[in-house]
Amino acid sequence: MSMWSWPIRILSTHRRSRKCRDIPIPPQYWDIASNESPAFVDIQGLPFSIDVGETVCIRVVVPNDADKSKPMLFAPFPGTPWDSVMLDLVGNSTGISVPVELNPANDMRNDARFSTHVYEADVLLRDVDTYRPKGYVEFRDAQWNPEDPQEPQPYIPEKLYVSYLLEIPVVDRYGASPYSLSNYLQLPQCRVSDPEGRWVSVDDIPFDVTTLPLPDNNNRIWMPYNCQLKRISYKDFAQCLLEKYPNMHLFGDSNTRRYLKKITTLGEWCGTAEEHNTTGCICEDHKDPFERFSAEARRSFIDMDPLDGGRTPNGTFSETSAPANKSRIFFHKWEGLMEKQHVDWQDVFKDNKIETAYGHPQVAVFSLINWDSAFLSRELFLRYLDLLVDYIKHGYSARTEIIVRTGQYYCCRSDASTKKRKFSRLRNKSFDQQAIDKFKSRLGAKHKVSVWDVSAISENLPYETRKQAVVCASNHVRSEIVETENQVFFNHLCGA
Repeated sequence: MSMWSWPIRILSTHRRSRKCRDIPIPPQYWDIASNESPAFVDIQGLPFSIDVGETVCIRVVVPNDADKSKPMLFAPFPGTPWDSVMLDLVGNSTGISVPVELNPANDMRNDARFSTHVYEADVLLRDVDTYRPKGYVEFRDAQWNPEDPQEPQPYIPEKLYVSYLLEIPVVDRYGASPYSLSNYLQLPQCRVSDPEGRWVSVDDIPFDVTTLPLPDNNNRIWMPYNCQLKRISYKDFAQCLLEKYPNMHLFGDSNTRRYLKKITTLGEWCGTAEEHNTTGCICEDHKDPFERFSAEARRSFIDMDPLDGGRTPNGTFSETSAPANKSRIFFHKWEGLMEKQHVDWQDVFKDNKIETAYGHPQVAVFSLINWDSAFLSRELFLRYLDLLVDYIKHGYSARTEIIVRTGQYYCCRSDASTKKRKFSRLRNKSFDQQAIDKFKSRLGAKHKVSVWDVSAISENLPYETRKQAVVCASNHVRSEIVETENQVFFNHLCGA
C-alpha cells in the first residue's frame, strides 16, 4: 500500500477532538520503514476549521531506519528525542510563522533507537489565516547531540512530506478575538521578559506603528499576544536606570557586547538604514572601532547618562557606584562557563563579596548557552551551572532581580570549521532549559527570577529569515533584531 494514501484515508475520522491525547496514533505508522516512506506530517480529521485561541494536534512520523547495522555513536539527553525535527505552521496570507514544539508521543516505542518515531504537539493558533506545515528532519539517530568524543555531523536536512490536504483555517467566528491586531493598543504594556508573540508585516498593522519597536530587515515587527510592546527610547531607558536601577551587573559574551553598544550610544550604533547592511551590523563587530567601552576588556565599568549615553570613566573612580546623576553598569565578558578563559569568572564571586567589590545591583543579567553548548559536555555544564547558582545565591542580596538570558537561536547548519563547535538547535534548547530550570528552582525562593527569551524572538521569524543567520559564523543576530531584544528588556524593566 502506498504511504501517500494513508494520511488521506485516516484523516476522515476524529473530527470532534483536537487534542493529541484524544486522537489515537494509527497503529500502521509504527511499521513504516525509511526505505518505504519519507518522514511526513499528520493532522487527523481534516478538513475542519478552528477558532482563534484553539489548538490542533500536529504529528510528525519519522520512519525507522532500515539499516540496523549502524554503530551507536550518538545518544539523546534524557527526555529528548532521537530525531531533530524543525516544524512551523505558516500563514498563507500573513506569512506569520508558528514554531511547533514537538515532543515524543507517549509510547515506549519512541524510546527505541531503531523504531519508527512519532512526535506530536497541541499547537495554539491565535491569528486569523490558513496555515500549512513546513519543516525538515534536521538529524536522525541523535546526531544533533555530538557529546564528547563525537564531532558535529553534516547538516543535510530532509524535507517533510506535507499532503496538499493539510491546511488549517483559523477563523474569528464571533468577531471577538482578544488577539486581533485591531485590539492591540488596548493591551497592557509588556512587563514580562519572555512574552509570546509573532512577527507581523508592517503592511498588515492597522494603526500607526511609530509607538511599536522598529521593524526587522524584512519589515516585520515583533508583537506579543497578551501585552503591548511599546517603543522606549534609549534616553528614557537611561533615565529609568538612573531612577530605578542605578547599579546593574551584566555577565555575557559578544552578544551582550552588541546590545551594550546599542545602549551606550543611545541607539546610534547601527542606527541608520545605510549601516544595517554593513558587516558589523549584520554579524561581526569585534574589530570595529568603538570608544565608549573596550570591546575586548573582560571587566568594564560603564557610567550611563541620559543625555550622553554610556562611557567607561577616566582616571581613578569608584568600582562600586557611579557619580551623581549617572547609573553604573558592570559588565563581565565571558565565554559562558567554560573553564579556559582569559579571566576566570569565578574570581568575580570570590569569597561571596561581589557586592562589596562591584556594588549592590538592582538587577543582574546572566547570558549563557552560546559557548556552553558549543564546547562543554552536558555533565560539565551542569556542574558549572550549579557552581554559578551557588555564587549568585550567596553573593547577591534578595533585592537583586536575577535575569537569565537564553542563548541565541541556532538553526539550519552545523559547524564545519576547525573549531568544531557542537551547536545544534535541539542541543541549544536543551541547555537553555537546564539553565532556566536551575535558576528558577534554586534562586526563586530568594530572588525575583526572570527569563529574557531572545531565542524565541528569532525562532518565530519566517524560516527564510532564520536561514540568513547561516552567513554569520558567530551566530550573532542582525542589529535590527538586537533592537527588538532590547525593547523587550526595556519594557520589562521600565514599562509603566
